Amino acid sequence: MEVNKEEALRCLHIAQKHRNGSNLPSALKFARKSVSLYSTPEGVAMVTVIEREIESGGSSSTAASTSPPTPNGGGNGSTAKATGVEEHITSARARPGHADKQPEPSKKREYTAKQMEVVKRVKACKHHEYYEILAVERKCTENDVKKAYKKLALALHPDKNGAPGADEAFKMVSKAFQVLSDDNLRAAFDANPHSDPTQRGGGMPSRSPGFAHPGFSSAGGFGGQDIDPAELFNMFFGGGGMNNGFGGANVFTFGGPAGFQARYAGPRRRGPQTPDEGASPAMALLPMIILFAFALITLLPSLFSGTADPDPKWSFERSDELSMQRNTWQRGIPYWVNQPEWESSAIWQHVPENRRGEGAASYSSKVRQFERGVENVYIRRLQNECEYYNARKQQQINDAAGFFGIGADYDKINQLRAEKSPSCEQLRSWGLSQASNHY
Repeated sequence: MEVNKEEALRCLHIAQKHRNGSNLPSALKFARKSVSLYSTPEGVAMVTVIEREIESGGSSSTAASTSPPTPNGGGNGSTAKATGVEEHITSARARPGHADKQPEPSKKREYTAKQMEVVKRVKACKHHEYYEILAVERKCTENDVKKAYKKLALALHPDKNGAPGADEAFKMVSKAFQVLSDDNLRAAFDANPHSDPTQRGGGMPSRSPGFAHPGFSSAGGFGGQDIDPAELFNMFFGGGGMNNGFGGANVFTFGGPAGFQARYAGPRRRGPQTPDEGASPAMALLPMIILFAFALITLLPSLFSGTADPDPKWSFERSDELSMQRNTWQRGIPYWVNQPEWESSAIWQHVPENRRGEGAASYSSKVRQFERGVENVYIRRLQNECEYYNARKQQQINDAAGFFGIGADYDKINQLRAEKSPSCEQLRSWGLSQASNHY
Protein backbone atom coordinates (compact mmCIF):
# COMPACT_ATOMS: atom_id res chain seq x y z
CA MET A 1 0.00 0.00 0.00
CA GLU A 2 1.15 3.55 -0.75
CA VAL A 3 0.69 4.49 2.90
CA ASN A 4 3.51 2.09 3.86
CA LYS A 5 6.00 3.54 1.39
CA GLU A 6 7.48 6.07 3.82
CA GLU A 7 7.98 3.44 6.51
CA ALA A 8 9.50 1.09 3.93
CA LEU A 9 12.04 3.72 2.91
CA ARG A 10 12.86 4.35 6.56
CA CYS A 11 13.53 0.64 7.08
CA LEU A 12 15.70 0.63 3.98
CA HIS A 13 17.71 3.53 5.39
CA ILE A 14 18.19 1.65 8.68
CA ALA A 15 19.25 -1.44 6.75
CA GLN A 16 21.91 0.57 4.94
CA LYS A 17 23.23 1.94 8.25
CA HIS A 18 23.57 -1.59 9.65
CA ARG A 19 25.27 -2.66 6.44
CA ASN A 20 27.75 0.20 6.65
CA GLY A 21 28.52 -0.98 10.16
CA SER A 22 29.08 -4.58 8.93
CA ASN A 23 26.02 -5.81 10.88
CA LEU A 24 24.64 -7.87 7.99
CA PRO A 25 21.98 -9.90 9.92
CA SER A 26 20.29 -6.72 11.16
CA ALA A 27 20.67 -5.13 7.74
CA LEU A 28 18.93 -8.10 6.10
CA LYS A 29 16.14 -7.98 8.69
CA PHE A 30 15.27 -4.35 7.94
CA ALA A 31 15.73 -4.78 4.20
CA ARG A 32 13.20 -7.63 4.17
CA LYS A 33 10.85 -5.60 6.35
CA SER A 34 11.08 -2.76 3.84
CA VAL A 35 10.13 -5.07 0.97
CA SER A 36 7.24 -6.55 2.95
CA LEU A 37 5.85 -3.08 3.70
CA TYR A 38 6.24 -1.69 0.18
CA SER A 39 8.24 -3.46 -2.49
CA THR A 40 10.65 -1.20 -4.35
CA PRO A 41 13.44 -2.06 -6.79
CA GLU A 42 15.91 -0.61 -4.29
CA GLY A 43 14.61 -2.81 -1.48
CA VAL A 44 14.65 -5.99 -3.56
CA ALA A 45 18.17 -5.18 -4.75
CA MET A 46 19.41 -4.59 -1.21
CA VAL A 47 17.94 -7.88 0.06
CA THR A 48 19.71 -9.74 -2.75
CA VAL A 49 22.99 -7.93 -2.16
CA ILE A 50 22.99 -8.55 1.61
CA GLU A 51 22.09 -12.22 1.16
CA ARG A 52 25.01 -12.63 -1.23
CA GLU A 53 27.36 -10.84 1.17
CA ILE A 54 26.29 -13.13 4.02
CA GLU A 55 26.80 -16.20 1.84
CA SER A 56 30.27 -15.02 0.81
CA GLY A 57 31.33 -14.28 4.37
CA GLY A 58 30.18 -10.65 4.69
CA SER A 59 32.60 -9.12 2.24
CA SER A 60 31.50 -7.90 -1.14
CA SER A 61 35.10 -7.28 -2.10
CA THR A 62 35.93 -10.94 -1.38
CA ALA A 63 33.11 -12.03 -3.60
CA ALA A 64 34.43 -9.85 -6.36
CA SER A 65 37.98 -11.15 -6.15
CA THR A 66 37.01 -14.84 -6.07
CA SER A 67 34.24 -14.83 -8.68
CA PRO A 68 35.49 -15.46 -12.22
CA PRO A 69 34.32 -13.06 -14.91
CA THR A 70 31.30 -14.17 -16.91
CA PRO A 71 30.14 -13.01 -20.30
CA ASN A 72 27.72 -10.14 -20.36
CA GLY A 73 24.43 -11.36 -21.74
CA GLY A 74 23.49 -7.91 -23.00
CA GLY A 75 25.58 -8.34 -26.14
CA ASN A 76 27.23 -4.96 -25.76
CA GLY A 77 30.73 -6.38 -25.69
CA SER A 78 31.62 -5.15 -22.18
CA THR A 79 33.14 -7.38 -19.54
CA ALA A 80 31.29 -8.73 -16.55
CA LYS A 81 30.41 -6.55 -13.60
CA ALA A 82 33.36 -5.96 -11.30
CA THR A 83 31.52 -6.98 -8.12
CA GLY A 84 28.47 -8.96 -7.15
CA VAL A 85 27.19 -5.93 -5.28
CA GLU A 86 27.33 -3.75 -8.34
CA GLU A 87 25.56 -6.37 -10.44
CA HIS A 88 22.46 -6.17 -8.25
CA ILE A 89 22.56 -2.47 -7.51
CA THR A 90 22.17 -1.79 -11.21
CA SER A 91 18.74 -3.41 -11.12
CA ALA A 92 17.58 -0.38 -9.14
CA ARG A 93 19.47 2.21 -11.14
CA ALA A 94 21.03 1.33 -14.49
CA ARG A 95 24.77 1.83 -14.46
CA PRO A 96 27.50 0.32 -16.63
CA GLY A 97 30.18 -1.90 -15.10
CA HIS A 98 33.66 -0.81 -14.25
CA ALA A 99 34.93 -1.90 -17.65
CA ASP A 100 32.49 0.48 -19.34
CA LYS A 101 33.57 3.49 -17.29
CA GLN A 102 35.42 6.21 -19.10
CA PRO A 103 37.58 8.84 -17.41
CA GLU A 104 35.27 11.59 -16.28
CA PRO A 105 36.07 15.16 -17.21
CA SER A 106 36.74 17.62 -14.43
CA LYS A 107 33.52 18.75 -12.82
CA LYS A 108 32.30 21.03 -10.10
CA ARG A 109 32.71 19.89 -6.53
CA GLU A 110 29.78 17.91 -5.23
CA TYR A 111 27.91 18.69 -2.05
CA THR A 112 24.78 17.55 -0.28
CA ALA A 113 21.65 19.50 0.50
CA LYS A 114 22.52 19.27 4.19
CA GLN A 115 25.95 20.81 3.58
CA MET A 116 24.36 23.66 1.64
CA GLU A 117 21.86 24.16 4.45
CA VAL A 118 24.66 24.59 7.01
CA VAL A 119 26.43 27.11 4.76
CA LYS A 120 23.26 29.15 4.26
CA ARG A 121 22.48 29.21 7.99
CA VAL A 122 25.92 30.51 8.92
CA LYS A 123 26.09 33.07 6.10
CA ALA A 124 22.64 34.36 7.03
CA CYS A 125 24.25 35.72 10.20
CA LYS A 126 26.08 39.02 10.29
CA HIS A 127 29.84 38.74 10.64
CA HIS A 128 29.78 40.00 14.24
CA GLU A 129 26.88 37.81 15.39
CA TYR A 130 29.24 35.31 16.96
CA TYR A 131 26.69 33.61 19.21
CA GLU A 132 24.29 33.18 16.30
CA ILE A 133 27.04 31.85 14.03
CA LEU A 134 27.91 29.09 16.50
CA ALA A 135 24.23 28.64 17.42
CA VAL A 136 24.92 28.98 21.16
CA GLU A 137 23.26 31.05 23.86
CA ARG A 138 24.92 34.10 25.42
CA LYS A 139 25.21 32.30 28.74
CA CYS A 140 26.91 29.31 27.11
CA THR A 141 29.97 27.74 28.74
CA GLU A 142 33.41 27.36 27.23
CA ASN A 143 32.65 23.67 26.65
CA ASP A 144 29.50 24.61 24.71
CA VAL A 145 31.58 26.87 22.47
CA LYS A 146 34.10 24.10 21.80
CA LYS A 147 31.40 21.58 20.92
CA ALA A 148 29.70 24.02 18.56
CA TYR A 149 32.97 24.87 16.83
CA LYS A 150 33.98 21.22 16.50
CA LYS A 151 30.68 20.31 14.86
CA LEU A 152 30.58 23.27 12.46
CA ALA A 153 34.28 23.18 11.58
CA LEU A 154 34.03 19.56 10.48
CA ALA A 155 30.87 20.28 8.49
CA LEU A 156 32.23 23.38 6.75
CA HIS A 157 35.89 22.59 6.19
CA PRO A 158 36.64 23.36 2.51
CA ASP A 159 38.25 19.93 2.04
CA LYS A 160 34.91 18.26 2.83
CA ASN A 161 32.22 20.76 1.91
CA GLY A 162 32.10 21.78 -1.74
CA ALA A 163 29.01 23.96 -1.42
CA PRO A 164 29.30 27.56 -2.66
CA GLY A 165 30.23 29.85 0.21
CA ALA A 166 31.56 27.06 2.45
CA ASP A 167 34.97 28.70 2.70
CA GLU A 168 33.51 32.02 3.88
CA ALA A 169 31.21 30.25 6.36
CA PHE A 170 34.21 28.29 7.68
CA LYS A 171 36.08 31.56 8.29
CA MET A 172 33.06 33.04 10.09
CA VAL A 173 32.87 30.03 12.40
CA SER A 174 36.61 30.25 13.12
CA LYS A 175 36.34 33.95 13.97
CA ALA A 176 33.36 33.34 16.25
CA PHE A 177 35.25 30.63 18.09
CA GLN A 178 38.32 32.85 18.47
CA VAL A 179 36.23 35.53 20.17
CA LEU A 180 33.93 33.42 22.33
CA SER A 181 36.65 31.05 23.57
CA ASP A 182 38.76 33.91 24.94
CA ASP A 183 37.47 35.44 28.18
CA ASN A 184 38.82 38.91 27.41
CA LEU A 185 37.65 39.01 23.80
CA ARG A 186 34.25 37.70 24.79
CA ALA A 187 33.88 40.28 27.56
CA ALA A 188 34.86 43.06 25.15
CA PHE A 189 32.36 41.81 22.58
CA ASP A 190 29.54 41.53 25.13
CA ALA A 191 30.21 45.12 26.16
CA ASN A 192 30.18 46.35 22.56
CA PRO A 193 28.52 43.75 20.28
CA HIS A 194 28.69 45.97 17.20
CA SER A 195 32.49 46.02 16.99
CA ASP A 196 35.23 43.50 16.34
CA PRO A 197 37.09 42.91 19.63
CA THR A 198 40.12 41.48 17.81
CA GLN A 199 40.80 44.81 16.10
CA ARG A 200 42.42 47.81 17.71
CA GLY A 201 39.81 50.09 19.24
CA GLY A 202 37.25 47.30 19.23
CA GLY A 203 36.88 47.24 22.98
CA MET A 204 39.80 44.90 23.64
CA PRO A 205 42.12 46.05 26.45
CA SER A 206 45.46 47.16 25.04
CA ARG A 207 47.47 44.93 27.35
CA SER A 208 45.26 41.87 27.43
CA PRO A 209 46.92 38.72 28.71
CA GLY A 210 45.29 36.90 25.81
CA PHE A 211 44.11 33.35 26.07
CA ALA A 212 44.85 32.79 29.74
CA HIS A 213 43.33 30.34 32.18
CA PRO A 214 43.93 29.58 35.83
CA GLY A 215 46.69 27.08 36.45
CA PHE A 216 48.86 27.83 33.43
CA SER A 217 50.26 30.83 31.69
CA SER A 218 51.97 31.80 28.47
CA ALA A 219 53.98 34.73 27.27
CA GLY A 220 52.08 36.96 24.91
CA GLY A 221 48.49 36.62 23.81
CA PHE A 222 46.19 37.05 20.87
CA GLY A 223 47.23 40.68 20.74
CA GLY A 224 44.15 41.64 18.73
CA GLN A 225 45.22 39.53 15.76
CA ASP A 226 42.98 37.30 13.68
CA ILE A 227 43.90 33.63 13.67
CA ASP A 228 44.16 31.86 10.33
CA PRO A 229 41.12 29.51 10.15
CA ALA A 230 43.18 26.61 8.78
CA GLU A 231 45.76 26.95 11.57
CA LEU A 232 43.04 27.18 14.19
CA PHE A 233 41.43 24.02 12.77
CA ASN A 234 44.71 22.11 12.74
CA MET A 235 45.61 23.15 16.26
CA PHE A 236 42.15 22.38 17.65
CA PHE A 237 42.07 18.88 16.17
CA GLY A 238 45.74 18.13 16.70
CA GLY A 239 46.57 17.95 13.01
CA GLY A 240 50.13 17.66 11.81
CA GLY A 241 51.58 16.72 15.17
CA MET A 242 50.09 19.90 16.65
CA ASN A 243 52.81 22.04 15.14
CA ASN A 244 51.21 23.19 11.90
CA GLY A 245 51.89 26.79 11.07
CA PHE A 246 54.28 27.56 13.87
CA GLY A 247 57.56 26.12 12.64
CA GLY A 248 58.83 25.43 16.16
CA ALA A 249 58.47 22.87 18.90
CA ASN A 250 56.04 22.91 21.81
CA VAL A 251 58.02 23.64 24.97
CA PHE A 252 56.42 22.85 28.33
CA THR A 253 57.23 23.57 31.95
CA PHE A 254 55.61 21.83 34.92
CA GLY A 255 55.45 23.14 38.47
CA GLY A 256 57.36 26.04 39.96
CA PRO A 257 55.93 29.41 40.97
CA ALA A 258 54.49 29.98 37.49
CA GLY A 259 52.47 26.78 37.54
CA PHE A 260 52.14 25.04 34.19
CA GLN A 261 53.64 27.01 31.32
CA ALA A 262 53.84 26.45 27.59
CA ARG A 263 55.66 28.37 24.93
CA TYR A 264 56.83 27.81 21.38
CA ALA A 265 60.46 27.69 20.38
CA GLY A 266 62.18 27.48 17.02
CA PRO A 267 62.03 29.58 13.86
CA ARG A 268 58.92 31.49 12.89
CA ARG A 269 57.08 30.86 9.67
CA ARG A 270 58.82 32.01 6.54
CA GLY A 271 57.65 35.00 4.64
CA PRO A 272 57.67 38.76 5.12
CA GLN A 273 56.09 39.92 8.35
CA THR A 274 55.66 43.20 10.10
CA PRO A 275 55.96 43.33 13.89
CA ASP A 276 52.18 43.09 14.23
CA GLU A 277 51.95 40.14 11.86
CA GLY A 278 54.18 37.66 13.68
CA ALA A 279 52.67 34.34 14.73
CA SER A 280 51.30 34.68 18.25
CA PRO A 281 52.65 31.96 20.56
CA ALA A 282 49.53 31.97 22.74
CA MET A 283 47.44 31.17 19.67
CA ALA A 284 48.71 27.61 19.99
CA LEU A 285 47.14 27.30 23.45
CA LEU A 286 43.74 26.60 21.93
CA PRO A 287 44.17 22.81 21.86
CA MET A 288 46.30 22.89 24.98
CA ILE A 289 43.30 23.63 27.19
CA ILE A 290 42.26 20.02 26.87
CA LEU A 291 45.83 18.76 27.18
CA PHE A 292 46.54 20.66 30.37
CA ALA A 293 43.36 19.86 32.29
CA PHE A 294 44.33 16.39 33.47
CA ALA A 295 48.02 17.22 33.84
CA LEU A 296 47.18 20.09 36.20
CA ILE A 297 45.24 17.77 38.49
CA THR A 298 48.19 15.41 38.75
CA LEU A 299 50.55 18.31 39.41
CA LEU A 300 48.60 20.06 42.18
CA PRO A 301 50.99 18.86 44.92
CA SER A 302 53.96 20.44 43.15
CA LEU A 303 52.03 23.64 42.45
CA PHE A 304 51.54 24.26 46.16
CA SER A 305 54.78 22.75 47.43
CA GLY A 306 56.35 26.18 47.88
CA THR A 307 59.48 25.31 45.88
CA ALA A 308 61.25 28.32 44.41
CA ASP A 309 62.67 26.47 41.41
CA PRO A 310 60.53 25.81 38.33
CA ASP A 311 60.70 22.40 36.72
CA PRO A 312 62.95 22.13 33.66
CA LYS A 313 61.59 22.87 30.19
CA TRP A 314 60.90 19.93 27.89
CA SER A 315 59.51 19.19 24.45
CA PHE A 316 58.48 16.28 22.23
CA GLU A 317 60.70 17.72 19.49
CA ARG A 318 64.47 18.10 19.58
CA SER A 319 65.92 21.60 19.26
CA ASP A 320 69.26 23.32 19.73
CA GLU A 321 68.23 24.31 23.24
CA LEU A 322 66.58 21.01 24.17
CA SER A 323 69.03 18.45 22.81
CA MET A 324 69.19 15.80 25.55
CA GLN A 325 66.77 12.92 24.96
CA ARG A 326 65.01 11.09 27.76
CA ASN A 327 62.28 8.45 27.76
CA THR A 328 59.43 8.27 30.25
CA TRP A 329 59.76 5.46 32.75
CA GLN A 330 56.32 3.88 32.18
CA ARG A 331 55.66 4.00 28.42
CA GLY A 332 59.03 4.96 27.01
CA ILE A 333 57.78 8.16 25.33
CA PRO A 334 60.79 10.19 24.13
CA TYR A 335 61.12 13.83 25.17
CA TRP A 336 63.93 16.36 25.12
CA VAL A 337 65.37 18.58 27.85
CA ASN A 338 68.24 21.01 28.27
CA GLN A 339 71.04 18.95 29.84
CA PRO A 340 72.53 21.59 32.20
CA GLU A 341 69.07 22.73 33.30
CA TRP A 342 67.90 19.15 33.82
CA GLU A 343 70.94 18.03 35.79
CA SER A 344 70.74 21.06 38.09
CA SER A 345 66.98 20.75 38.64
CA ALA A 346 65.45 19.71 41.95
CA ILE A 347 63.86 16.75 40.17
CA TRP A 348 67.18 15.22 39.10
CA GLN A 349 68.91 16.16 42.33
CA HIS A 350 66.25 14.12 44.14
CA VAL A 351 67.71 10.97 42.56
CA PRO A 352 70.56 9.40 44.57
CA GLU A 353 73.88 10.04 42.85
CA ASN A 354 74.65 6.35 42.46
CA ARG A 355 71.24 5.76 40.80
CA ARG A 356 71.28 8.41 38.09
CA GLY A 357 71.15 6.00 35.18
CA GLU A 358 68.37 4.87 32.87
CA GLY A 359 66.31 3.51 35.76
CA ALA A 360 66.53 6.71 37.82
CA ALA A 361 62.74 7.08 37.94
CA SER A 362 62.55 3.91 40.04
CA TYR A 363 64.40 5.74 42.82
CA SER A 364 62.69 9.15 42.67
CA SER A 365 59.02 9.97 43.09
CA LYS A 366 59.70 13.44 41.65
CA VAL A 367 61.00 12.01 38.37
CA ARG A 368 58.01 9.66 38.14
CA GLN A 369 55.59 12.51 38.81
CA PHE A 370 57.29 14.73 36.23
CA GLU A 371 57.25 12.04 33.55
CA ARG A 372 53.66 11.14 34.35
CA GLY A 373 52.78 14.70 33.37
CA VAL A 374 54.75 14.31 30.13
CA GLU A 375 52.82 11.14 29.30
CA ASN A 376 49.47 12.77 30.06
CA VAL A 377 50.16 15.57 27.58
CA TYR A 378 51.27 13.06 24.94
CA ILE A 379 48.19 10.89 25.46
CA ARG A 380 45.86 13.87 25.07
CA ARG A 381 47.63 14.77 21.84
CA LEU A 382 47.03 11.24 20.51
CA GLN A 383 43.38 11.36 21.59
CA ASN A 384 42.78 14.65 19.76
CA GLU A 385 44.39 13.30 16.60
CA CYS A 386 42.43 10.04 16.87
CA GLU A 387 39.08 11.81 17.36
CA TYR A 388 39.69 13.98 14.33
CA TYR A 389 40.74 10.99 12.22
CA ASN A 390 37.66 8.95 13.18
CA ALA A 391 35.30 11.84 12.45
CA ARG A 392 36.80 12.39 9.00
CA LYS A 393 36.83 8.66 8.26
CA GLN A 394 33.16 8.19 9.17
CA GLN A 395 32.20 11.16 7.01
CA GLN A 396 34.08 9.66 4.06
CA ILE A 397 32.33 6.31 4.57
CA ASN A 398 28.94 8.04 4.64
CA ASP A 399 29.78 9.92 1.45
CA ALA A 400 30.82 6.71 -0.29
CA ALA A 401 27.70 4.81 0.86
CA GLY A 402 25.43 6.59 -1.59
CA PHE A 403 21.67 6.88 -1.27
CA PHE A 404 20.29 3.68 0.27
CA GLY A 405 23.31 1.91 -1.17
CA ILE A 406 22.58 3.02 -4.72
CA GLY A 407 25.72 4.25 -6.40
CA ALA A 408 27.81 3.21 -3.40
CA ASP A 409 31.54 2.75 -3.85
CA TYR A 410 32.04 -0.42 -1.83
CA ASP A 411 35.69 -0.78 -2.75
CA LYS A 412 36.33 2.63 -1.20
CA ILE A 413 34.21 1.80 1.85
CA ASN A 414 36.17 -1.41 2.47
CA GLN A 415 39.42 0.46 1.94
CA LEU A 416 38.42 3.15 4.45
CA ARG A 417 37.39 0.54 7.03
CA ALA A 418 40.74 -1.19 6.66
CA GLU A 419 42.73 1.99 7.21
CA LYS A 420 44.33 2.49 10.61
CA SER A 421 45.36 5.63 12.44
CA PRO A 422 48.77 5.47 14.15
CA SER A 423 47.42 7.60 17.00
CA CYS A 424 44.37 5.36 17.53
CA GLU A 425 46.47 2.20 17.30
CA GLN A 426 48.95 3.51 19.85
CA LEU A 427 46.15 4.31 22.31
CA ARG A 428 44.64 0.87 21.72
CA SER A 429 47.97 -0.85 22.38
CA TRP A 430 48.17 0.97 25.70
CA GLY A 431 44.60 0.02 26.60
CA LEU A 432 43.51 3.67 26.73
CA SER A 433 40.31 5.34 25.58
CA GLN A 434 40.34 7.09 22.22
CA ALA A 435 38.08 9.84 23.58
CA SER A 436 39.79 13.01 24.78
CA ASN A 437 37.35 13.54 27.66
CA HIS A 438 38.58 10.60 29.71
CA TYR A 439 41.19 7.86 29.97
